[in-house]
Amino acid sequence: MTTLVYLKYAIALLMEEYGLQTEQEITFKEIKEELEKGLNTFSVKPIGDYCGQTKVQYGFTKEKNDAKKYIFLAPNTITSEMKASNLYNAVCETCSEENINLLRAHDITQSEVPISGEFNRFTDKGTFQRGKSKATVFDQCLALITSTTALKPCLQYKFGARKISMDNTCLIPDLEISDLQNFIRLFKRIRIQKLDNSLMVGKVKSDKGKTLKYIPQRPNIFNGNFPNAPHSSALGSIALLGAIGEMTKEKDVSELAMKVLESLIDCNFYAIKYGDASVFSFSHFIIRLAERGKLRRIVDSLYYVELYKEGRRSKSNAFEYQKFDLFASRFMQIFNRPTFKDFLAFRAEYPYDIELLLNTYFCDMEKIDKEIVTSAKELGKWLNYVAYRSAQKEVGTSSSLDDLIKAKAKVLVELESSVFSAKSGDALIAYTITRAGRLSGFDAPTEASLFMEKAVSGELPLEQAKNLIIAFSRLKSKKEEADKASSNDNQSIENENEEMTEDYSNI
Repeated sequence: MTTLVYLKYAIALLMEEYGLQTEQEITFKEIKEELEKGLNTFSVKPIGDYCGQTKVQYGFTKEKNDAKKYIFLAPNTITSEMKASNLYNAVCETCSEENINLLRAHDITQSEVPISGEFNRFTDKGTFQRGKSKATVFDQCLALITSTTALKPCLQYKFGARKISMDNTCLIPDLEISDLQNFIRLFKRIRIQKLDNSLMVGKVKSDKGKTLKYIPQRPNIFNGNFPNAPHSSALGSIALLGAIGEMTKEKDVSELAMKVLESLIDCNFYAIKYGDASVFSFSHFIIRLAERGKLRRIVDSLYYVELYKEGRRSKSNAFEYQKFDLFASRFMQIFNRPTFKDFLAFRAEYPYDIELLLNTYFCDMEKIDKEIVTSAKELGKWLNYVAYRSAQKEVGTSSSLDDLIKAKAKVLVELESSVFSAKSGDALIAYTITRAGRLSGFDAPTEASLFMEKAVSGELPLEQAKNLIIAFSRLKSKKEEADKASSNDNQSIENENEEMTEDYSNI
C-alpha cells in the first residue's frame, strides 16, 4: 500500500468510483476510464458568443490550454500553463494504450507528479549525475489521475504585489483509504448538490483600442470548485472546511459530513501545486465550528475586514490585504496564542460575525470564563460605538463613507494606544474609560462591570485583559452595519470589490 498522499488519493478515488474493495482490484480498465474523465476537464473555454456581453458562460473541454484563444487550464489540472503540454501528452499517450504493464519501472517526471524532481545520484564509476525518481507505471497512472481529476478540492492560488503568481493548487488530506473514500464521496455530493452554474461564469471586459475588443475573463471556479469559495485564495483551505461543515445541515449526508470532519482532526492537509507543496492542519476548535455549521459565515466575514491604514479593499492595497488573509488563515488553522497575536497585530475593524470566532478563542483556547468574555464584549461594543459616534460628529452627515471610516479608525487607534500603554489592570481601565468618556460624554455600560472588576483586581491577567478589549472594540456594531447597508454608498463597496477580481489571463 502506497503512503504518498498524492498517489493514495487516486487509489481511494478509483475504489470509490468503481466499487472496489482493495487496491489490488484496480486494473488498467478503471485507470484508463478515470484518465479519460480527467482529460475531458483539462481546460475551460467560453461557450457561445460573448461579444457585446458583460458575462460569458464557460464549459470544460479536453482541448489543450491556449490562453491567447481564451482556453484556460482548468483549476483541477495541477501543472503550470507552460508545462501543461507535458501532462496532456502523458495522459493522451496512456489513454491510447489498449493494455499496459502496470508493474514496469518508470522514471517519474514533475509533469506527472508535481512535487517530484531530479536529484543527484552516484554511478558505479564514482561520479554523479542527475537522476529522476523511480517508480512503476501504476504509480505514474495514479499520479496522472490525481493531477487531472475534477473530483478534488482545488483553486487557483494568487499571490504577489506587482507580478501576480497564479498557481493551480489542490487541497488533499492525508487520511487512510477508507476515510479518503468518505472525503471523496462527500466532495462529489457537494459538487452535485451545491455547485451552481455561476461558478462557470466569467466577466467580459471591453478593450477600446484601435478596434473594440471583448476579452473573456476566467470563470468563478478559479476561486475554488466548492461552494462559497472565497475571493481571497489565502482563505481557500478554511473556506473548504466551512463548505464541508455546511453539509452537516443536510439530513441525507449529515452523518457522512460529521464522519469526514472527525477524520480531519489532527490530520495533515497538503496544498499541492506544480513544483511545491505545503502542509497544514486544522485545530479541533475550528473543526467544531464547522460541525456546528458556523464556519462559513466567519470566513465570508473575513473578506470584509477593514485595515485601519488601508481603508476598504481595492487593487491599490491588495497586497496588504493578502498578507492579512494569510495570517488570518494561519490563525484559524493553528488557533493558538502566537497565531492570535499575529492576527491581532493587523490593526483592523471586523464585521460583527467575527464575534463568534473571538468568543471561541477566548473561551475555549484561553479558558477565560464565559461571563467575563461576555462582559468584555459589552465594553468593546461600547468603545466601538463611541468611535463611530465621534467620527460622525467629526466628519458630519454629508461626508462620504470612506471619510467616516478614516475618522473612526483614527479614534480606534487612539483608544488602542491607551490600552497598549497601560502597565496594570487598574491603569488599563482608567485610561480607556476616561478617554472614551471624554469623547462620548457617556459612562461605560453596567454590563462591563464584571470585566473591569476582574481586570482591576488582577484576577484577569493584564495581557488577556488587553487582548479582550482590543479584539472586541474592533467589532462593528449591528446598528452601524445596518446604517451602512441602507446608505447609498454601500453600492460603491460592492463595485469596488468587483473591480478587485482582476484577471491576469494573458500576462
